[in-house]
Amino acid sequence: MPYSVWEIIEMYQQTGQRIAEKDFDMSIFHATERLRRQYDIRYDAKHPLPSDDDAADRLFQAALEFYTEVGTYCVNSGRAVRFSRQEIEEALKACSLERTVGEGADAVTYVHRDVEGWQEPMVTGGIQTALYSSDEMALKIYKGCCMDRCIDGLWGGMVATIEGRRPVIAGGPTEVFAFRRNAEIMRQATAAAGRPGMPIVNNAPSATATIAMYDAEKALRPDDGVGGAGIAEMKIDNDCFMRMAYGAATGMPFSAGSSQSTIGGFSGSIEGAAIVSVAGVFQGLMGGQGRHIGPGTSHFRLKSKMTREGLWVTSLATQALARNTHAIINGSGGEHPAAGPGTKQYFYETVAGVLANIISGAHHGSGTRKFVIGKTCDFGTPIESRFTGEVAKSAAGMTREQANELVLKMLDLYEPHLTDAPFGETYHELYDVEKEEPKEEYVRMYEEVKEELAGLGFHLRPTWAGRKG
Repeated sequence: MPYSVWEIIEMYQQTGQRIAEKDFDMSIFHATERLRRQYDIRYDAKHPLPSDDDAADRLFQAALEFYTEVGTYCVNSGRAVRFSRQEIEEALKACSLERTVGEGADAVTYVHRDVEGWQEPMVTGGIQTALYSSDEMALKIYKGCCMDRCIDGLWGGMVATIEGRRPVIAGGPTEVFAFRRNAEIMRQATAAAGRPGMPIVNNAPSATATIAMYDAEKALRPDDGVGGAGIAEMKIDNDCFMRMAYGAATGMPFSAGSSQSTIGGFSGSIEGAAIVSVAGVFQGLMGGQGRHIGPGTSHFRLKSKMTREGLWVTSLATQALARNTHAIINGSGGEHPAAGPGTKQYFYETVAGVLANIISGAHHGSGTRKFVIGKTCDFGTPIESRFTGEVAKSAAGMTREQANELVLKMLDLYEPHLTDAPFGETYHELYDVEKEEPKEEYVRMYEEVKEELAGLGFHLRPTWAGRKG
């Protein structure tokens, strides 16, 4: 990196250009509108998973020009910081070709994946930032997710109360306790599943609660990395700097730090969202000291990351980075569907999002989760993690044309229902809680979806599942 953590923070807090936030926001819009025309970037609804190498390369160049011009805005100081093209390229060259996380026999190695690459994708399972009704339920669900061998890492959440009666309040002492306690439960779950060295991931809303989760013996390990995403679109804040400072003090690798785009946000068009999605990765590298990068986007209105437009943005942005860098890319497509667990639509959306990651050159690093969970506890099961892992592992080496054809079939099934998607069911409704096994109806649905996929030419590898249930 050309700059230290402290030099970066000083830029954002003291020496960056002062600019009104509304003016910065409009600069995003003006730049993306010009650059999408200049680089001839065009959304193609018939190819939500595009296969145009030249378009991916043009997107990469447009994003480079965009980030050198617009930069990142610190919401606390009201300052914008910009970096030169040379500085961005040096940061990309400094990205590692591989990274090993976890311990012993359970350690896994992430490598750079190519577009349509055969390199095995690493899959993080678990229900991302979910709420659990009790320590016992969190342990059951985490353990179940870890027991499937198609899952390489575990994403965590938080038990919603302390001692079953004190609600956890964001930004307060209960949040610190809850996330620390949850990290310990995750380590207990990996050990109970016979995979004590499995890498685990969690990300609390505040830096204070995030820092509390680290303990090499009992909770998150230093090499699990410390992360904190930027703010959409192209912004950063002091909370992120606090995480960076902790990483610098402890020597932890800083992962994430990228700012996602918003389809319908200040990036304007769908094409503009693709430019900002790639530029957000540059922000994560330059302004967030990140090393595990991942482009992403969300729709401002539709509560699914697997909209047709979202798939196109995610896929083309990932391809742009996979083709033009040697960085390790952690994809964010495949989680946050509109439908809830226990529904076929949940599986259909998952297929589309995971394929957008894998065939474009990314790993799947974001677990599973319905887009909106509200206050619903235990809202997910190990079967969704298993399905995600099976789809990801089975998609390695698939061509973009093959994947696009399959995704179009999935869109036919779920796209008309994005605004009225089925809510879904909880672990208690889908599993036998005492036996910790899925109910017959849910297994039947899961098998039916696999048969449907096989009928479309996509066969999930049954050997990836480590056990029934």
